[in-house]
Amino acid sequence: MCLPALGDYMTNLILVHSDAYVDWVFSDSHPTQGRRFNNARERLLEFALTNGIEVLEVESDHFPERSQLERVHSTAYVAAVLDEGRSGEWSGERHELGHIAHRMVGGTILAADALVAGQALTAVHFPGAKHHAQRDHSSGFCVFADLAITAKYLLDGNSGVSRISIIDIDAHHGDGTEALLREDPRVQTMSVHDRTIFPGTGHADDTDREVFNEALPYGSGDSQLTVAVARFIGEAQRFAPDLLMLALGADGHDSDPLSTLTYSINGMVAAVGMIREAFPELPILIGGAGGYQPDDVTPEVWARMAIAACA
Repeated sequence: MCLPALGDYMTNLILVHSDAYVDWVFSDSHPTQGRRFNNARERLLEFALTNGIEVLEVESDHFPERSQLERVHSTAYVAAVLDEGRSGEWSGERHELGHIAHRMVGGTILAADALVAGQALTAVHFPGAKHHAQRDHSSGFCVFADLAITAKYLLDGNSGVSRISIIDIDAHHGDGTEALLREDPRVQTMSVHDRTIFPGTGHADDTDREVFNEALPYGSGDSQLTVAVARFIGEAQRFAPDLLMLALGADGHDSDPLSTLTYSINGMVAAVGMIREAFPELPILIGGAGGYQPDDVTPEVWARMAIAACA
């Protein structure tokens, strides 16, 4: 993949977003609340202004062809979501949620297209990195596996991307992304996660070709995250990808209700900074994955990590 010279990029950061994401609500009491995406956008723009980082906003209005979704999902499952509005994540027919899930895949593809076009070295799509979705069913609040779909889209198309590394620091193991891409030698998947919580997979000895896992014990913090990310950086340097995808879940923060991890904001930001420092000229696509404090901590962590990924 031929990259522009560092001074030739149009902007520092691409932000793909849609106000429609605020309606990504399974129920009023559900941990997933769509307002976290709008809040993260606002925080990112504030941080960017303070830090002199230029942001180009792109409207997430792309709905990929079904054939794109079917690169990793079964035809029957795609039809259930898009035609019937059904998913294991909610009750009954919720066509509006199926529509948003479709839009979210398109948002991640738009972010990838912007990187390949040389518009920036970093692109963020906060609703991205739905890393639990499986071939024929949803899982863990994730309906479509956007990172896996986008990886196949890039690798099978004319993007010039021939190898992709995925680093997932969400508190939960990126089991769906791993399972859907495990047999593809063009993709490397790496996940550091809380071994005591859902989905209970991704053990440290679960290493196969280009699959790597760091399963952390109860209460692990910044030092364990740093060690894991350093290992993943080394593996990625050996693999030599053309593009890097990051699942930057905020749920490892010590105040998040859905994990036992005790990361600090500074520790998570430093981990992302390590990755960018190791790959100063590599395009990085960011998805927000999980984070369940929609009004404060989650938007703050997402925004600060995205800024840390800017070259």
